[in-house]
Amino acid sequence: MNYITLDPAGMDRRQVYRLLVGSIVPRPIAWVSSISKEGVPNLAPFSFFTCVSHYPPMVSISAGLRKGGPKDTTHNILETRGYVVHAVTNGLEEQMNVCSGDFPPEISEFGPAGLTPIPSDLVPAPRIAEAALAMECRLHTLLTLGETEHATHLVIGEILRWHVREDVTVEGGKYIDPVKLQPVGRLAGNHYCRTQDVFFMQRPDRTPGQLAPS
Repeated sequence: MNYITLDPAGMDRRQVYRLLVGSIVPRPIAWVSSISKEGVPNLAPFSFFTCVSHYPPMVSISAGLRKGGPKDTTHNILETRGYVVHAVTNGLEEQMNVCSGDFPPEISEFGPAGLTPIPSDLVPAPRIAEAALAMECRLHTLLTLGETEHATHLVIGEILRWHVREDVTVEGGKYIDPVKLQPVGRLAGNHYCRTQDVFFMQRPDRTPGQLAPS
């Protein structure tokens, strides 16, 4: 079997991006609601998204620049500190895709996407009423990575509160069932995936039914 060796130091940034998003798949999608200091809500999806710490619970999103400046999400989070991360699940793919469009800052994506904003408990940004899972977050750290012209903002936030639809939970609402949640994942280009083919494997260092180290 022949292999191709690729060195990012000799590539343009678009090729590096395409290699990266083709290599790290599937990626969970953070559907982030934020709000400006003028009170305009914003909704945008980010697939450069992961958990950072479990106690305190923290998640990160990475956002590039738009038109030479920070994206509306980054700008709003810096201004108002609080935002909400939602899971993208089966049935909400099209609405999420609408929110990836290039809307001006004065236009809220809630309207074009046909989604309902409802108040959050602890942060100023609204959450999506139709979402099965929402996490209210408060900005903890923002790091700027890379060259100024093509910088990426790494936004790390602490989860202050979960809102989870009861029918996707187990054990009386204590845990989220990933099979019932049916999250949508991001691949490369215009490709996405569903989590319909889910299988189980027991870790050899844990007893059956044990979810985490005791």
